[in-house]
Amino acid sequence: MSTDINSEVLDVPQDIRPIDVDKVETSKKSRKWKPYEKVAFRIGFIYMLILCIPTYPKFYTHLFKLEFFKITYHDFQSIVAFWPPQFVLIESEEGVFGLLNYINLILALLVAIVGASIWTLLDKKRIEYNKLYYYILVLARYRLAYGMIGWGLKKLFPMQMVFPTVGMLNTPFIDMAEKKLYWSHVGISFEYTVFLGFAEIFPGLLLLNRKTAGLGAALAAVVTFNICIANHAYDAGVGVPAAYFSIIGVFIAWYDWRNIWKLLVGEKDVLQPFRYHPVLTERWQKNLTTGLKWTFNFLFVPVAAGLWAYGFFYGNNYNIPSTPGLAGTKGYYNVTEYRLNNKIIPYTPQDSLRWQDATFESWSSLSYKTNRGAIADRMIGYSPLRVKNDKKNSKLNQVNTQNSDELSKEKKDRDLGVTRWEVGGMAGERRYFYYKADTIKHVLYLQNKNKYHEDETQVLHYSRPTADRIILKGINEFKDSIYVVLDRSNKKYPLVEGRQSNIKAF
Repeated sequence: MSTDINSEVLDVPQDIRPIDVDKVETSKKSRKWKPYEKVAFRIGFIYMLILCIPTYPKFYTHLFKLEFFKITYHDFQSIVAFWPPQFVLIESEEGVFGLLNYINLILALLVAIVGASIWTLLDKKRIEYNKLYYYILVLARYRLAYGMIGWGLKKLFPMQMVFPTVGMLNTPFIDMAEKKLYWSHVGISFEYTVFLGFAEIFPGLLLLNRKTAGLGAALAAVVTFNICIANHAYDAGVGVPAAYFSIIGVFIAWYDWRNIWKLLVGEKDVLQPFRYHPVLTERWQKNLTTGLKWTFNFLFVPVAAGLWAYGFFYGNNYNIPSTPGLAGTKGYYNVTEYRLNNKIIPYTPQDSLRWQDATFESWSSLSYKTNRGAIADRMIGYSPLRVKNDKKNSKLNQVNTQNSDELSKEKKDRDLGVTRWEVGGMAGERRYFYYKADTIKHVLYLQNKNKYHEDETQVLHYSRPTADRIILKGINEFKDSIYVVLDRSNKKYPLVEGRQSNIKAF
């Protein structure tokens, strides 16, 4: 979308260098494309159109409902990181993007082949497609660039893969979904998470410049292919979208491949290749293309980065609650004493009511372990795991993601909308509660964070005889009277001590 006629490129057969690029079709120096080149281009052109233009109505519904003065980084992300086509939806443990959902990329290719066949029958006289090739490359380039930058910003400002919570550090590995383990162990290293963000943003920035687009596309293809493999290895849920980005990267980089192969493998000189760019003769055309380019680049790079930075530094982390917890309570606690209806209940791992331990986070979250299972929330981040071969189970196979963004726009408490990272993808016996603290009356109003047990509430009075002791008494979720004495343990976590003991992630 630039007006610089000397550098926007499209590598087509190299022995043509027309004087008037607007008349490239009739130039005597133009070489006819070979039949297989024209067929391949037609297929690629239609395929990229299908991949690069959103094909599901909800994208446009969301887009036209955006309120400019309430826009957030979530909104920018939904625009630039829209999903590949979904002609069919096949449920699996990996969510909506399991292995079988590659069928959608295959179906898109079949549609492109059929469309190219019809195109071939109707357009037999065309000798080349320089102009169309140029425009489809521009579309693919900007689509991939903004998508890569959008993916990278959530890691550059670590909000996707966050530092493990105290509750998670006290949950056995066997009780965590693979994706939970993967994201948590990336999040334990602040620098590595930021580096992963840079590795995605850098190719995106290269794609915004015509001269570096080939390199950016190649890097994007490699990075996203690695993401694809990792997501399938850990059932992380976005393997297909990552592969989709990789395909677009290969399509863009392919234009330079012939020259690279000739230079590096064939060890032959590469003359300046033919570069097609439309000549804009009217001032308004030049102003329009330049204005569109810089407007979108400004919105999806510095503005989007600013919104992500604001969310990270000012308590709008989409995976971490923002309400501060009781000051100085963060940590792991042993349950020294537990009374149920004024009766002392001795410790036993078989008891379904007695707390075995408890954790407080730096935000308003209290968890405790007891011998009572719960329906596991299969949502982790923005990607829901699914229950295979159980499509009618709307309770477990729900598709709603965190609604913290909508709650925030409505000026409501957003914390119950982000807790799904804290509880999602974990089985076992640890129960998580959000609490609202009345620090004057010393009362905690608790609500279960698990979507399937959100009706469980407690009202507990608290006191702190010492800095490391908390006493809770009140009514639990079963309307029983409880009295709990918690003593903080100076527990060490080798994973944290060894890798990030001197760095505070949030």
